[in-house]
Amino acid sequence: MLEANEGTREIMEEIQTRMARNPDRARRIGTFGFIELEDTWGDETTILNTARVSTSNRRLSDPSTLSDKDRSLLEHLLSEEHGTPFETVWFRYRFIAPIFVLRQWVKHRVSTWNEFSMRYRKPISAFYVPDTKARTIEGFEVMTQEQTDRYVSLMETVNRFYEEEYETICQKIDGLRLQGSLPPKTGGRDPYRARARELLRCAMPVSNYSDVYWTVNFRSLMNFFNLRTKETAQYEIREYALAAYDIFGHAFPLLRSIMEKIGKAPITPASS
Repeated sequence: MLEANEGTREIMEEIQTRMARNPDRARRIGTFGFIELEDTWGDETTILNTARVSTSNRRLSDPSTLSDKDRSLLEHLLSEEHGTPFETVWFRYRFIAPIFVLRQWVKHRVSTWNEFSMRYRKPISAFYVPDTKARTIEGFEVMTQEQTDRYVSLMETVNRFYEEEYETICQKIDGLRLQGSLPPKTGGRDPYRARARELLRCAMPVSNYSDVYWTVNFRSLMNFFNLRTKETAQYEIREYALAAYDIFGHAFPLLRSIMEKIGKAPITPASS
């Protein structure tokens, strides 16, 4: 069995801590996956104040004081897709997902994206393993357990390759420094170890996990929900999108209820 490296163990501990501290806004997904809504800026009043800026001096500050008229306006804005007021509310998610999921996710470009870098750190030594549900379509097992076991063995081999080769290179660098053949490390990034990480990351598979902070406005988030929670979306990113929607709903129950009322909410597996 593949042994997690130190950085991966630290992430595992952090996930457990965040799940305990923020259970309504954090979810575990798959083998090593995780998503949390860490922060938000703005609320329903922000949307309404933005929409009314050219017609009224009335300003709201507390979502709990919304009148029926305010709620009706929110419903109208959502149902008629008046987009710009929804760009004034922002969400900051952190998610840990397989690299192949990230490649789909990053196409939602109206957002900011900061990802774990294998230039500066060793890879997360954990990779996605599809469970029975992920491997099965309408009762047909597309990938058998035997094939999955071989896949796991291959991924473990690749991850061990990285760890072993990186350790060999680091030992070589340290030995040459002791001999005086390489200059001593003077602080900051070690250029030799850094180059080793840059080269060895080329071998890492897209099934390995990476770590991302994603900051997105509500209009773009709704587009993400619309596209990535559909039945036609790839299974793995759909799991993340449904989790992102669920924790959004805990943070903004009024917006969620309006989205469900007007038919703009994802159809979750529980309600389908």
